[in-house]
Amino acid sequence: MISAGNWKRVAVSLIAAGPVGGFLFGTLNAGDPDPNPIGRVVYAFMMAVQTPLHGGFPPHDLAGTGQSANAWPHIAVSFFLLLGGLSYRRWKLAR
Repeated sequence: MISAGNWKRVAVSLIAAGPVGGFLFGTLNAGDPDPNPIGRVVYAFMMAVQTPLHGGFPPHDLAGTGQSANAWPHIAVSFFLLLGGLSYRRWKLAR
């Protein structure tokens, strides 16, 4: 049987995976070919907001039309990283 603490970690990871996956997507797939770190961070924060709002398919341009990208692989990786981090933290505190 899964305890209530495990369900809480899964729920928190599911809720946080959208924005974190969007931030990861925005950092890795910034549209600017110039390696501008400030522009990448700004774009990553924009994708952290747009990714959950668009259901994991944030638009490429600012108008919201045209091709959309698929951020679900980034969301899935973020979910497992968050769940693993929370589980490790819980395990460390229990020891």
